[in-house]
Amino acid sequence: MSDIKSWLHTFANKKKVTPEFSIRNSGPRHRQRFLCELRLEGYSYTAVGNSTNKKDAQFNAAKDFVQFLVRKGEVNPSDVPEMQAQVGQGLAEEKAAEAARMGPVGRNFMQQSDPMTPVPGIGQEGNVYLPRQEGGRDRPQTYIDRMNERKQLEEAEDVDLTASIHGNWTVNEAKGRLNQFFQHVRMKAPDYTYTAIGPDHTRSFVAEMTFYVKALGRHICARETSSNKQQASKSCALSLVRQLYHLNVIEAYSGTLKKKESETMTPYTVKVSDELQVTINEALEMLGVQATVIPPDPPEDGGGMSLLSTTVLERYQEGEHNSSAGTVSWCPPQQNWNPWINCNIDEGPLANANLDELSDSFQKSHQERLQSDSALQRMQQERSQLPVFSQRQNILSAIYDNPVTIIRGNTGCGKTTQVCQFILDDCVQSGSGAYCNIIVTQPRRISAVSVADRVASERGEELGQSVGYSVRFESALPRPFGGILFCTVGVLLRKLEGGLRGVSHVIVDEIHERDINSDFILIVLRDMVRAFPDLRLILMSATIDVTTFCEYFSDPVVIEVEGRTFPVQEYFLEDFLEMSGFKPTPDSRKRNNKSRDRDEELPGEEPEQNLNLMVTGDYSPNTKSNLALLGESDVNFELVEHILIHIRSMNKPGAVLVFLPGWNLIFAMLRHLSQSSALNSSEYCILPLHSQLPREDQRKVFQPVPHGVTKIILSTNIAETSITINDVVFVIDSCRAKMKLFTSHNQMTNYATVWASRTNLEQRKGRAGRVREGYCFHLISRARYRELAEHMIPEMFLTPLHEIALSIKLLRLGSIGEFLSKAIQPPPIDAVIEAEVMLRDMSCLDSKDDLTALGRIVARLPVEPRLGKMIVLGCIFNCGDAMCMLAAHSATSPEIFIIPPEYKRLSPFQRAFGGRRNSDHIAVLSAFTAWEAKKHRGENAEINFCDYKQLSMPTLRVTWEAKNQLRELLMQFGFPEFCLAPDDYNFSGEDPKLDLMTALLAMGLYPNVCYHVSKRKVMTQGAKLALIHKTSVNCQQNESSFPIPFFIFGEKIRTRAVSCKQTTMVTPLQLLLFGSRKVELMPSGLVRMDGWLLLDMNGATAASIVALRPALDALIIRAVENPESLSESSNKADQSAIDVIKHIVSVNAGRDGMEPINQVFSSYSNRPPRSGGDDGGPHKRFRSDDQDGGGYTGINRAYQGGGTTGGGYLGRTSSGSFGGGRGRGGRGGGFRG
Repeated sequence: MSDIKSWLHTFANKKKVTPEFSIRNSGPRHRQRFLCELRLEGYSYTAVGNSTNKKDAQFNAAKDFVQFLVRKGEVNPSDVPEMQAQVGQGLAEEKAAEAARMGPVGRNFMQQSDPMTPVPGIGQEGNVYLPRQEGGRDRPQTYIDRMNERKQLEEAEDVDLTASIHGNWTVNEAKGRLNQFFQHVRMKAPDYTYTAIGPDHTRSFVAEMTFYVKALGRHICARETSSNKQQASKSCALSLVRQLYHLNVIEAYSGTLKKKESETMTPYTVKVSDELQVTINEALEMLGVQATVIPPDPPEDGGGMSLLSTTVLERYQEGEHNSSAGTVSWCPPQQNWNPWINCNIDEGPLANANLDELSDSFQKSHQERLQSDSALQRMQQERSQLPVFSQRQNILSAIYDNPVTIIRGNTGCGKTTQVCQFILDDCVQSGSGAYCNIIVTQPRRISAVSVADRVASERGEELGQSVGYSVRFESALPRPFGGILFCTVGVLLRKLEGGLRGVSHVIVDEIHERDINSDFILIVLRDMVRAFPDLRLILMSATIDVTTFCEYFSDPVVIEVEGRTFPVQEYFLEDFLEMSGFKPTPDSRKRNNKSRDRDEELPGEEPEQNLNLMVTGDYSPNTKSNLALLGESDVNFELVEHILIHIRSMNKPGAVLVFLPGWNLIFAMLRHLSQSSALNSSEYCILPLHSQLPREDQRKVFQPVPHGVTKIILSTNIAETSITINDVVFVIDSCRAKMKLFTSHNQMTNYATVWASRTNLEQRKGRAGRVREGYCFHLISRARYRELAEHMIPEMFLTPLHEIALSIKLLRLGSIGEFLSKAIQPPPIDAVIEAEVMLRDMSCLDSKDDLTALGRIVARLPVEPRLGKMIVLGCIFNCGDAMCMLAAHSATSPEIFIIPPEYKRLSPFQRAFGGRRNSDHIAVLSAFTAWEAKKHRGENAEINFCDYKQLSMPTLRVTWEAKNQLRELLMQFGFPEFCLAPDDYNFSGEDPKLDLMTALLAMGLYPNVCYHVSKRKVMTQGAKLALIHKTSVNCQQNESSFPIPFFIFGEKIRTRAVSCKQTTMVTPLQLLLFGSRKVELMPSGLVRMDGWLLLDMNGATAASIVALRPALDALIIRAVENPESLSESSNKADQSAIDVIKHIVSVNAGRDGMEPINQVFSSYSNRPPRSGGDDGGPHKRFRSDDQDGGGYTGINRAYQGGGTTGGGYLGRTSSGSFGGGRGRGGRGGGFRG
């Protein structure tokens, strides 16, 4: 086995370079493997090999690199020892002759394509992030150079949390400076373009402006969102000014920043005991760290003296920096390589299987089945009836001859299920099946799984033969050769770290969606087809913007597939009102329009525009007046109910798919329909469909229902693309969608209900008409439809870029800015810089902008980077399991407690999970721990417990899977299992482990810090007032009083008011050590954190506490560079640091001589809360009159299925309250199914 490795060394010596072998552990300890990466100077290719031992892994990597050299034409196979036998047998000549006979298909079925035009680099003309150039420089100046020149700018103390990295430009000065720029260049100021993107009272406005900058020779653009036009335009102007600054067109702000006139925060008293101070000093002495010395007479110039220590105990190891942009490695299918797991095949018949022999076997088997399998013959006949089949030969020819092919076909034409089969079948029939491996991406898990099921069924196979899927938490992989893998875009991104070896075709389906992962993968794939013209890329959608994608991919071949399987009749609001005569009742126009809290008003709200008043066309006066009664702000449940009754009266069998914008509305609609006296419960089966439901429950929507029963599916846009629910004939479309909007300068998140685009409506309409003539009811007027945007705003403009930035560095794709400048629509440069700065502050990037050991681990964890670092610290302090749970919960869904619409706040029983710690995070951990204990006792115990405690079982299950995935990843990285083991906690009393967890949360959620003022009011950074969110354990009806006023929070969201969600009370010492980035001693003797939080404490004590940060950093560096070192006993200095940190984060550590905080739970009863018996009923507030029902949260029981009507949800109690009829076995089953 050493021959090929020795040959490679000889080859490298001739070129005067040395092969670089990099080996790391891959896989958990009980399935230990070694991954070897091989690089050779002068080549961009990274070879990969893995095996159960290091020697074989190196051999496999050497073999991979030599095969690359052969493909490139630099090496003759006959010169390589391992390949001489094959060549000696004349296989090469035989293959060439066979290929000549086969023509454009067969074993050499892909024609060599010309390389595509290269994309300009970050320092080259044409790059969108290249600043204006100044004379006298020996090389082009990049935006990175500009950042380095401005590092010494004075930091801003303003509500704008990112101004210091953008030349101190803030929202207050931006509009004025932008107008000055237009005057200076003698340009008429363009108008802002406004788009309202929400139909209800929480809607937002997008302000957009684009203009040409002569100094740059190109346009710049910005689009920002806010609650009203004025704020949106200010944010838009701010983005434009910051872009002009970074592109060297305007200067940094040199004026005096305006200070906000706000309430003066009362300093909080902190007193540390002499004993703890001595312990801190002893630990610092052992560590060799010098705390900042406080001079006897501090300066009184009005500024503060920094208390942060400059000592560095440990530095990350820096590897060799490669400044050039890389490309993900690729090669065609190879012997002894499984492309689905990026791994060599070490054992079994495929370990040494010859691909030509496998191809012959596939061909023979396929022909035999076509001749003898009558079911397969019938399926082939059915497939040939699909509209896409008429374009089969054109599609195959385009794919064979071109690296990139675009297929646009109407929904229902069959492209999703058929194109991949066309390719595989053609290769198999031509004798090259083993040389064909296809990856097909889908936007969502449910579509990847359901389409894989469908394709396998069409081929008469079980999943795992030629067809498989891979989604988060679940996979059924196809065979390593001649296979089709359906996966989500996120899964494909994870696979790219090991390259795309062994994959011949990549099909990106539903390319119109423009989520951030899709835009990212397109950049990667475009670079790959430029570097590897033999790779085939196919882009598909029913509503693709062909012009944009043709420009992006240099005029690829476009195949248009006309026709739909069955026609779909379309109705808008006025059409349905005209034919049904429906008239809304007065109380149905504003559903759920409860009285607002007076402190929840947002200033500057724009007046609502009701386009239902603008009816055009030949409609009766009654229709026009009835339409005017329907407001646009809410989905009218009564209208949906009447549409369902109308559908029933049509006497046409088929399921109804209702599109709604979120889980809350699905829940409310389900409740309304269950209470409707107009709907016969025995005639309907209602099923919710949401991404957070467990997969087994999502699959219920595909199951048939008994004759005479109408299946109603209440779904988000998860059902919008790719999936086919065979019996869906009717679609009711609310024409709305949920969108997460993020504004970086104030760290504001807004979960907005927005109007869907016309593209979305076309996709939703296409869900009907799959099996027979379909009908689609749009719940908007034609006037509103004309106002809809053609496409949704790309997600890359609406979300932070730090996670994508980590992926860029992990895949070695070069500079973050250079890579993102190649996007279809590049994000603004200020957003790119913010991502880079954040990752440097976290120590995920080193001085050369390469990933550190911490960055490599965090990049592989499917959570936000700060949460990833928090998990690593949790492993160091042996609470990794709990931190994984909290991070998983934040990354999946925060709604663990079920709150009925009529109750805005948590019940006392739900709030009791938090004990007296005033923490939503601890409450979630407590609930999860209690649920997990019940889960081990069986499903009945689990369901009863969730019903009793009003917990969402779907959320708990998804969180459990996400937590376990994080634990498995960390163990694969080498973290010992003991530091990720579950632990017991005292949630109703004192527990130092929970104090430590709260401190780690301060690091994971920074800079989300707030200060309690009164009632629900808190003050956030920049002296901006906000509210504690109503779903928090810290939100109470009465005057709230907390022992400590400091809180961290998960996110700041905007509805009618700005609210802090997921709050946890923290001590000032926890913030001092783990949170704040700027700690100063003021002339008054007060300690100030981050420019706004004031502590009345000894300055020397504060300096000694923050001096422990270098020890924390050193602990992290040693842990991430050698995770197994955590199994070894710590040295005396490290152990001393760990012990003193645990003392400092204790809740009473800063209260020496003050009344200690009592954490013994007694808020709501004289004993801790009961965990609930296995058969315990719900709290009386939620209990239905029919005790067999399950009350409001009987939804947890629905996940068991059953029931004589197919496991539906529709049922009513005798009193009309929300509950089930006869439980799991009865007819209808209520909400319990």
